[in-house]
Amino acid sequence: MKRAFLIVALLALASNAHAANLPLNPDVTQQNVDETICVRGWTKTVRPPFEVTNAIKLRKLRERGLTEADKSRFELDHVIPLALGGAPEDPRNLRLEPWPEADRKDGVEVCLAHAVCAGRISLIESRRRIWKDWRAAGKACAARRATTAGARGY
Repeated sequence: MKRAFLIVALLALASNAHAANLPLNPDVTQQNVDETICVRGWTKTVRPPFEVTNAIKLRKLRERGLTEADKSRFELDHVIPLALGGAPEDPRNLRLEPWPEADRKDGVEVCLAHAVCAGRISLIESRRRIWKDWRAAGKACAARRATTAGARGY
């Protein structure tokens, strides 16, 4: 019994350590999702101004050897979206995403945010999944949605 408890405790510590390394908004926690990310329009209150994101986007384009002329081909994407409490201006959380891909990822972000707000997945698990592989996170979210059709959420 003690061994099982120790394993669970170690897994929890490792989980928290991993979460501490993710680019997150410290104002969003599992305990306050109903007052933050689950409130319609909340992301508008934390979204960085255009001037900030445009400067980051231009810098990231230059880092790739691209020019301002290429700007319209990409969205500056929050890897962990604001709707899951991702850090608004942390460069680790911002990347250039080609538009067709960005549109698909947006659907995954919505699915995960609805799942968190419905209590079907924890906030930290949704963040981990989208950070690791948004496509796999999308498949899992869509599969879970299909198996809970008619249930609250999603």
